[in-house]
Amino acid sequence: MESYPSTRTRRRRSPGEGSVYEIADGRWRGAVTWTEPDGSRHRRTVSGRTSADAREKLDKLRASLRLGALAPSGTGSVADYLSAWIERDRQRVRPSTWRARELHVRAYLIPTLGRLGLARLSSADVERALATFLRTGSPSVVATRRRPLSPLTVRHIRATLRRALRAAERDGLVARNAAADAAPPYVPHRPVSYLSAADVGRLLQGTRDDPLGPLWALAVTTGLRRGELLGLCWSDIDEAAGTLTVRRSLAEAGETRWAMADPKSARSRRTLPLPALARDALARQHERQDADRIAAGTAWQDRVGLIFADAVGRPMSPGLVSHAFVRARERLSLPLVSLHDLRHSAATLLLAEGVPLAVISELLGHAGIAITASHYAAVVPELRREAAAAMDRALESTAGIRPTYERDDDGLEHPA
Repeated sequence: MESYPSTRTRRRRSPGEGSVYEIADGRWRGAVTWTEPDGSRHRRTVSGRTSADAREKLDKLRASLRLGALAPSGTGSVADYLSAWIERDRQRVRPSTWRARELHVRAYLIPTLGRLGLARLSSADVERALATFLRTGSPSVVATRRRPLSPLTVRHIRATLRRALRAAERDGLVARNAAADAAPPYVPHRPVSYLSAADVGRLLQGTRDDPLGPLWALAVTTGLRRGELLGLCWSDIDEAAGTLTVRRSLAEAGETRWAMADPKSARSRRTLPLPALARDALARQHERQDADRIAAGTAWQDRVGLIFADAVGRPMSPGLVSHAFVRARERLSLPLVSLHDLRHSAATLLLAEGVPLAVISELLGHAGIAITASHYAAVVPELRREAAAAMDRALESTAGIRPTYERDDDGLEHPA
């Protein structure tokens, strides 16, 4: 068969024109390569949700290249980039979140990776740094005082670096996100700690007349986070509807300063129905605060109507509140739980009563039901066994049906 030359001609891209292609996660990436006068070759990338987004960013990149405003990719060190990035990040996140990331950058990432060139940072470099944190802690601390970090803390440090490098990748400073490619450390699953219904009863009864008794009662009946509890104002309570609305949270704004901030996530803004125990706790707190206000006189400083404040109306230190709970727990000989575990206690009490997981997720203000399910995955099977036992008891008492059991090698009873 006689062949004929194709009438279609393939256009060759000129240097610096760039290309757009789809990547594995469904986004589109554009790339521009060029050669500097000294013969060195460089590459910049941009990404977008669609091909058009990527092409638009690529056009801007090419325009910068034509104007000579495009510097070689990744010039400068990791330390230079992270120092600039963390300052930009300050305006984007809650104060407490920023302080945690700033600590990661200052105490761990810069001392370990800072001297490396940003463009040459590899996933192997990141993995070696993570291994150092697990083994010896921060290089910025005197060797005799270093302590290995927990796998969870190291995961958080990697997340900070991944976020920073994602911005660098977006700006075309790096071709790949080395932190995203680096394997995170394994974090063993730790089941949540919580108080049983009987222990919750002992806590509420034993602290009813304590200064912070109403706070413990509200925590265990609503599942609010510590910052959400301390950021509550009386205007957040709708007595007629019997509800509480979470609008803000008390967050760290400095080493010894605290300030009101937005809740942890969009779903953290929520309105909760108040159980009778919670309404009783709020009534007791109102009486106690009225007495504090009268005793303080002109020294009273609260201007926003905080529900939980110190003796002169100032926001309470979250750390001191947590220590106060530990003292109350030890006095009552309760199981070893933290203040945050009262939130878990609220969730498990609701699960035990058959409240759907989706409803509990909304009440707790989780970003999604998957988070709730992962938190209480180990608790649900036990509650299901309790539900099965309750069914047996119900049938035995109402229908006279008594199941037959046999014991296994471990002495546990199972239906025959």
